[in-house]
Amino acid sequence: MDTGVAKGHAALSNVVGGANLVFDEIRDDPGASDDWGPANTEGEHGTHVAGIVGATPVGASAVRGVAPGVAPGVRIRSYRVFPHAGEGATNYDILSAVERAVADGCHVVNLSLGGGAADAAVRAAIGAALDTGTLVVAAAGNDGRKPVSFPAAMHACVGVSAMGRKGSFPTDSTESAEIAKPFGSYPSDFVAGFSNFGPHIDLTAPGVGIVSTLPDGGYGVMSGTSMACPAIAGFAAYVLASNPAIMALEGAERTRAWKTKLYSAARLLKFGRDYEGFGLPS
Repeated sequence: MDTGVAKGHAALSNVVGGANLVFDEIRDDPGASDDWGPANTEGEHGTHVAGIVGATPVGASAVRGVAPGVAPGVRIRSYRVFPHAGEGATNYDILSAVERAVADGCHVVNLSLGGGAADAAVRAAIGAALDTGTLVVAAAGNDGRKPVSFPAAMHACVGVSAMGRKGSFPTDSTESAEIAKPFGSYPSDFVAGFSNFGPHIDLTAPGVGIVSTLPDGGYGVMSGTSMACPAIAGFAAYVLASNPAIMALEGAERTRAWKTKLYSAARLLKFGRDYEGFGLPS
């Protein structure tokens, strides 16, 4: 659920559909619901996120998602909640997208968004998703060590912080400004300076200087908990596909077992509980 995903990127042939849930765009034009591609304004974000989940290596490119689109790789659906005009996503559009994803049978919902006031209707929609066996993964937010944003702050969500590793980006890049304490068990690892933190963090993942897909058919670099979140969503998909017994479960029983398996696959990097939760899946 994002700014839309490019339909023609060679590395994203596993994008199988989606919907535009921006109410202001579909209210008077129901046909606009098929417009789930990138938003006209700042629309790169969703395609970048999708590539982190499941981009397939193409030609000489080594860029690949966590669960690339080859058997048993993921299938991706794009639910656009950010309007062409460039404003933020409304709570109504987010809850509509969550409900649509559940109705379409999605196993994992990725929310690389947040920051608004807590909303009871969004909370209810996410709770209902978990009750149907759909896992919701949400970005902690990029407010520079402030408390975890809603909806990642919900207990129902898998809240994800962003970490980085020295040497994985040029020393003269803007990413270098995000190197900050705490440092982990490996001195090169750190929690990104922009990442929010707190007791609602469940896992951490790379989110500094991440290369992924862009709508023009190429690749580019972005940083944020928005990039860490889809890494966890892709790994969650891998965990589910690798555990038929969990897949066979239904409703909340599946999401509980799934979370347990996901968290048990993580290793602590010694950042501290509020920064990494159960750690980095591996």
